[in-house]
Amino acid sequence: MYRLLATTMAESGSSQTTTLICQVLSAKPDHKIDETNNLLRSKHFPSSKKVIYLGNVATTLISLLQLPETPVFKNKPKYNEQKWEIITTSGQLEITIISDSYWGFGLFNSSYLNTIILDGPISLRSRIIFDLVSALPHKPWEFKHLSAIRRWMNKNYPNLDEKINQNNWNELMKYSKQRFEEMIEIMSQAITKISRKVKNTISDDETDNDKAAVLLAAAEFDLELAKGALADDNGPAIERAISRIEASLIEADPEIGINQKIDDEDEFGEHKLVISEITVDKEISVTANLETVNEIDSIIPDEEIPLIDLTGVSEQE
Repeated sequence: MYRLLATTMAESGSSQTTTLICQVLSAKPDHKIDETNNLLRSKHFPSSKKVIYLGNVATTLISLLQLPETPVFKNKPKYNEQKWEIITTSGQLEITIISDSYWGFGLFNSSYLNTIILDGPISLRSRIIFDLVSALPHKPWEFKHLSAIRRWMNKNYPNLDEKINQNNWNELMKYSKQRFEEMIEIMSQAITKISRKVKNTISDDETDNDKAAVLLAAAEFDLELAKGALADDNGPAIERAISRIEASLIEADPEIGINQKIDDEDEFGEHKLVISEITVDKEISVTANLETVNEIDSIIPDEEIPLIDLTGVSEQE
């Protein structure tokens, strides 16, 4: 009932929930269950002996989340270590992953699939799926055993088939790709704008002009890198290139970047002036002290000290 509700809500378009089905290619015994708290742990966790097979899709998805909560097992595996359900959150995004077998009695890695239920803003759902598809070595909506997956979907998700499932994946990826395209277009327009400002700004310092030209060239180079990363569906590379473009444009902008150097030099000049004044005061102080010493030495005149004859006094006594 829960699965049917989640799928219906995803298809309505007004919900923040999306349900995706994907093929699992490989799985290793790299994780355990903290049976006291029902938490997912690494295989090196000392107080747990229950081993599970997480699978390449779930492992990759969890690794892509930013500061996720420790995944909790909603349904723990029994005799089959690759049949389970976990839930985790990352900010406003809640993710439920269900592992199940759909072919061959679960005897092979290709026998398994993951149901991914995303609950959160469309921007977060689309971005995590964009990164997941880029990181996986295969298209997750393509299944190894077509007749088996059709029977499984018809049984567990009657309102979902292969085409609808693939469309759900592609729609989320398309949303993120459009946002990246918009960011690249904004950066392209910003480069053009800053280039005009640099040409229209008269600077007596040729070094400033050369520096601005180098910064603009770097921004244009990073813009091409961002376009190439977009063609490869590499979200992190796009963001890194965009960040470098922003930094270059800020520094090349005559109003806030290049001219800032003059202000810094003026401030440094003021510091130098203060330091100079302090040095001069010390020199004056030292000179005054030397003159004072000389004056003290000159106060004692070379006068003769009068002698008093005391013999007469002693004789009278």
